Amino acid sequence: MDEQFALRIKLQNQLIEKAMKDEGFRNALLTSPKATLEEEFKMKIPESLDIKILEEDANTIYLVLPSPPNIGNSEELSESELELVSGGTSGMYCGAQVAGEDSQGFNDYM
Repeated sequence: MDEQFALRIKLQNQLIEKAMKDEGFRNALLTSPKATLEEEFKMKIPESLDIKILEEDANTIYLVLPSPPNIGNSEELSESELELVSGGTSGMYCGAQVAGEDSQGFNDYM
């Protein structure tokens, strides 16, 4: 499993865990996912990125396939990106543009 996919799974699991414990957070994710994620992780998500949250029920299960990886793309995380995801930081960092920082696209991680 590549590092970016592993990071995505870790971050998704953190969100799911919080949503299972906090009904207010769950409702906020369902009604306003982008704003909720921006608030939760103190980051700006690009306007061009659409985020959809799906809630399963007893009769529906969703399987989400990530977009295909960029074949031959060997870009590594920058030092600032590594700092944001290392050391037990509880924030979500998915490579979205952070003011003044060069970063990969949010979609590369999600």
